[in-house]
Amino acid sequence: MDVIILAGGKGSRLEEHLPKPLVVLKNKPLIDYQINYLAGKSEKIILALGHKAELIVNHIKSNHPEKNIHFSIETEPLGTAGAIKKAIEKSDSEDVLVLNCDDIADINIEKLKSLGENAICVANPTLPFGRVVEKEGYASFEEKPVLINEWASCGWYFFKRKELLAVLPEKGSIEYDVFPKLKLRMHKHSGFWKPISTKKDVDIFEALELPISLKLDK
Repeated sequence: MDVIILAGGKGSRLEEHLPKPLVVLKNKPLIDYQINYLAGKSEKIILALGHKAELIVNHIKSNHPEKNIHFSIETEPLGTAGAIKKAIEKSDSEDVLVLNCDDIADINIEKLKSLGENAICVANPTLPFGRVVEKEGYASFEEKPVLINEWASCGWYFFKRKELLAVLPEKGSIEYDVFPKLKLRMHKHSGFWKPISTKKDVDIFEALELPISLKLDK
Protein backbone atom coordinates (compact mmCIF):
# COMPACT_ATOMS: atom_id res chain seq x y z
CA MET A 1 0.00 0.00 0.00
CA ASP A 2 1.24 3.48 -0.90
CA VAL A 3 0.42 6.60 1.11
CA ILE A 4 -0.40 10.07 -0.19
CA ILE A 5 -0.05 12.87 2.36
CA LEU A 6 -1.79 16.11 1.39
CA ALA A 7 0.75 18.67 2.56
CA GLY A 8 0.32 21.69 0.30
CA GLY A 9 -1.35 24.05 2.79
CA LYS A 10 -0.10 27.49 3.78
CA GLY A 11 -1.08 27.22 7.42
CA SER A 12 -2.16 30.87 7.44
CA ARG A 13 -4.38 30.38 10.49
CA LEU A 14 -1.31 29.22 12.40
CA GLU A 15 0.32 32.63 11.88
CA GLU A 16 3.54 30.92 10.81
CA HIS A 17 6.11 31.97 8.23
CA LEU A 18 6.70 28.28 7.54
CA PRO A 19 4.49 26.03 5.40
CA LYS A 20 2.09 24.08 7.62
CA PRO A 21 3.96 20.72 7.37
CA LEU A 22 7.01 22.32 9.01
CA VAL A 23 5.15 23.92 11.93
CA VAL A 24 6.81 22.58 15.10
CA LEU A 25 4.79 20.65 17.70
CA LYS A 26 6.59 19.33 20.80
CA ASN A 27 9.96 20.09 19.16
CA LYS A 28 9.09 18.12 16.01
CA PRO A 29 7.77 19.33 12.62
CA LEU A 30 4.18 18.29 11.93
CA ILE A 31 5.10 16.24 8.84
CA ASP A 32 7.55 14.13 10.87
CA TYR A 33 4.74 12.72 13.00
CA GLN A 34 3.02 11.39 9.88
CA ILE A 35 6.16 10.07 8.21
CA ASN A 36 7.48 8.32 11.32
CA TYR A 37 4.11 6.69 11.99
CA LEU A 38 3.57 5.51 8.42
CA ALA A 39 7.06 4.64 7.20
CA GLY A 40 6.92 1.04 8.41
CA LYS A 41 3.32 0.54 7.36
CA SER A 42 3.55 1.46 3.67
CA GLU A 43 5.59 0.71 0.56
CA LYS A 44 5.95 4.32 -0.52
CA ILE A 45 5.03 7.75 0.85
CA ILE A 46 4.12 10.48 -1.63
CA LEU A 47 3.94 14.07 -0.41
CA ALA A 48 1.50 16.25 -2.35
CA LEU A 49 3.10 19.69 -2.03
CA GLY A 50 2.39 23.24 -3.09
CA HIS A 51 3.17 26.23 -0.88
CA LYS A 52 6.92 26.58 -0.23
CA ALA A 53 7.46 23.02 -1.44
CA GLU A 54 11.23 23.45 -1.65
CA LEU A 55 11.48 23.93 2.13
CA ILE A 56 9.63 20.67 2.76
CA VAL A 57 11.67 18.75 0.17
CA ASN A 58 14.91 19.98 1.75
CA HIS A 59 13.68 18.98 5.21
CA ILE A 60 12.74 15.48 4.08
CA LYS A 61 16.00 14.90 2.23
CA SER A 62 17.99 16.06 5.26
CA ASN A 63 16.02 14.26 7.96
CA HIS A 64 14.56 11.17 6.25
CA PRO A 65 17.11 10.19 3.58
CA GLU A 66 16.62 6.46 4.18
CA LYS A 67 12.85 6.45 3.68
CA ASN A 68 11.04 5.81 0.39
CA ILE A 69 9.49 9.25 0.01
CA HIS A 70 8.50 10.89 -3.28
CA PHE A 71 7.25 14.38 -4.09
CA SER A 72 4.33 15.59 -6.20
CA ILE A 73 4.53 19.38 -6.55
CA GLU A 74 1.70 21.59 -7.83
CA THR A 75 2.56 24.61 -9.95
CA GLU A 76 -0.98 25.92 -9.47
CA PRO A 77 -3.67 25.13 -6.85
CA LEU A 78 -5.52 21.94 -7.84
CA GLY A 79 -7.67 21.40 -4.77
CA THR A 80 -7.48 18.23 -2.70
CA ALA A 81 -8.90 16.00 -5.44
CA GLY A 82 -6.58 17.42 -8.08
CA ALA A 83 -3.61 17.06 -5.75
CA ILE A 84 -4.45 13.39 -5.21
CA LYS A 85 -4.79 12.77 -8.94
CA LYS A 86 -1.39 14.31 -9.61
CA ALA A 87 0.25 12.43 -6.72
CA ILE A 88 -1.27 9.05 -7.55
CA GLU A 89 0.68 9.04 -10.82
CA LYS A 90 3.71 8.20 -8.67
CA SER A 91 1.92 5.24 -7.08
CA ASP A 92 1.45 1.76 -8.50
CA SER A 93 -0.17 0.00 -5.54
CA GLU A 94 -3.66 -1.49 -5.65
CA ASP A 95 -4.59 0.18 -2.35
CA VAL A 96 -3.87 3.82 -1.48
CA LEU A 97 -4.08 5.56 1.88
CA VAL A 98 -4.72 9.31 1.65
CA LEU A 99 -4.50 11.65 4.62
CA ASN A 100 -4.25 15.29 5.55
CA CYS A 101 -0.88 16.35 6.89
CA ASP A 102 -2.57 18.25 9.72
CA ASP A 103 -4.72 15.38 11.05
CA ILE A 104 -2.47 13.54 13.51
CA ALA A 105 -3.90 10.14 14.45
CA ASP A 106 -2.86 6.61 15.37
CA ILE A 107 -5.23 4.89 12.95
CA ASN A 108 -4.86 1.09 12.95
CA ILE A 109 -3.70 0.61 9.37
CA GLU A 110 -4.11 -3.18 9.32
CA LYS A 111 -7.74 -2.94 10.46
CA LEU A 112 -8.37 -0.25 7.87
CA LYS A 113 -6.88 -2.38 5.08
CA SER A 114 -8.85 -5.43 6.21
CA LEU A 115 -12.10 -3.70 5.27
CA GLY A 116 -11.14 -4.35 1.65
CA GLU A 117 -13.12 -1.42 0.28
CA ASN A 118 -13.10 2.37 0.08
CA ALA A 119 -13.34 3.79 3.58
CA ILE A 120 -13.34 7.02 5.55
CA CYS A 121 -11.90 7.14 9.07
CA VAL A 122 -14.21 8.83 11.57
CA ALA A 123 -14.03 9.64 15.27
CA ASN A 124 -16.16 11.24 17.95
CA PRO A 125 -15.36 14.97 17.84
CA THR A 126 -14.84 17.24 20.83
CA LEU A 127 -17.07 20.29 20.78
CA PRO A 128 -14.71 23.31 20.65
CA PHE A 129 -16.85 25.25 23.12
CA GLY A 130 -19.05 24.55 26.11
CA ARG A 131 -22.47 22.98 25.60
CA VAL A 132 -25.51 24.15 27.54
CA VAL A 133 -28.11 21.51 28.31
CA GLU A 134 -31.50 22.33 29.75
CA LYS A 135 -32.50 20.44 32.91
CA GLU A 136 -35.90 21.21 34.39
CA GLY A 137 -35.84 24.65 32.84
CA TYR A 138 -32.34 25.54 34.05
CA ALA A 139 -28.97 25.60 32.30
CA SER A 140 -26.49 22.80 32.89
CA PHE A 141 -22.99 23.34 31.49
CA GLU A 142 -20.70 20.78 29.86
CA GLU A 143 -17.19 22.06 29.08
CA LYS A 144 -16.08 20.99 25.58
CA PRO A 145 -17.78 17.58 25.66
CA VAL A 146 -16.94 14.65 23.41
CA LEU A 147 -19.94 14.05 21.12
CA ILE A 148 -20.35 10.31 21.64
CA ASN A 149 -23.22 9.85 19.18
CA GLU A 150 -21.73 12.02 16.43
CA TRP A 151 -18.96 11.26 13.94
CA ALA A 152 -16.47 13.51 12.15
CA SER A 153 -13.92 12.77 9.47
CA CYS A 154 -10.37 12.19 10.75
CA GLY A 155 -8.96 13.28 7.39
CA TRP A 156 -7.69 9.73 6.67
CA TYR A 157 -9.10 7.74 3.72
CA PHE A 158 -8.50 4.28 2.27
CA PHE A 159 -9.12 3.78 -1.46
CA LYS A 160 -9.06 1.05 -4.03
CA ARG A 161 -6.85 2.63 -6.68
CA LYS A 162 -8.93 1.80 -9.77
CA GLU A 163 -12.18 2.97 -8.22
CA LEU A 164 -10.59 6.23 -7.07
CA LEU A 165 -9.00 6.98 -10.43
CA ALA A 166 -12.36 6.58 -12.14
CA VAL A 167 -13.83 9.58 -10.29
CA LEU A 168 -10.87 11.91 -9.67
CA PRO A 169 -11.09 15.29 -11.48
CA GLU A 170 -8.09 17.31 -12.67
CA LYS A 171 -9.08 20.00 -10.17
CA GLY A 172 -11.54 20.00 -7.33
CA SER A 173 -12.41 18.99 -3.81
CA ILE A 174 -12.30 15.44 -2.48
CA GLU A 175 -15.32 16.17 -0.26
CA TYR A 176 -17.54 17.67 -2.95
CA ASP A 177 -16.27 16.11 -6.19
CA VAL A 178 -15.16 12.60 -5.13
CA PHE A 179 -17.00 11.36 -2.04
CA PRO A 180 -20.50 11.64 -3.57
CA LYS A 181 -19.39 9.26 -6.34
CA LEU A 182 -18.04 6.52 -4.05
CA LYS A 183 -19.46 4.16 -1.45
CA LEU A 184 -17.36 4.74 1.66
CA ARG A 185 -17.30 2.30 4.56
CA MET A 186 -17.00 4.04 7.95
CA HIS A 187 -13.94 3.00 9.95
CA LYS A 188 -14.70 4.12 13.51
CA HIS A 189 -11.50 5.20 15.22
CA SER A 190 -11.45 5.33 19.02
CA GLY A 191 -7.79 6.21 19.51
CA PHE A 192 -5.81 9.43 19.27
CA TRP A 193 -6.86 12.10 16.77
CA LYS A 194 -5.96 15.78 16.80
CA PRO A 195 -6.45 18.15 13.86
CA ILE A 196 -4.03 21.09 13.73
CA SER A 197 -5.70 24.10 12.14
CA THR A 198 -5.12 27.05 14.46
CA LYS A 199 -2.57 28.38 16.93
CA LYS A 200 -4.90 27.24 19.70
CA ASP A 201 -4.74 23.68 18.32
CA VAL A 202 -0.95 23.85 18.56
CA ASP A 203 -1.16 24.97 22.19
CA ILE A 204 -3.59 22.14 23.02
CA PHE A 205 -1.37 19.58 21.28
CA GLU A 206 1.65 20.78 23.25
CA ALA A 207 -0.15 19.90 26.47
CA LEU A 208 -1.32 16.44 25.38
CA GLU A 209 0.23 13.12 26.32
CA LEU A 210 0.84 11.31 23.03
CA PRO A 211 0.50 7.56 22.50
CA ILE A 212 3.83 5.77 22.19
CA SER A 213 3.28 5.10 18.48
CA LEU A 214 3.32 8.87 17.80
CA LYS A 215 6.44 9.50 19.87
CA LEU A 216 8.64 7.49 17.55
CA ASP A 217 11.48 9.34 15.85
CA LYS A 218 12.15 6.76 13.14
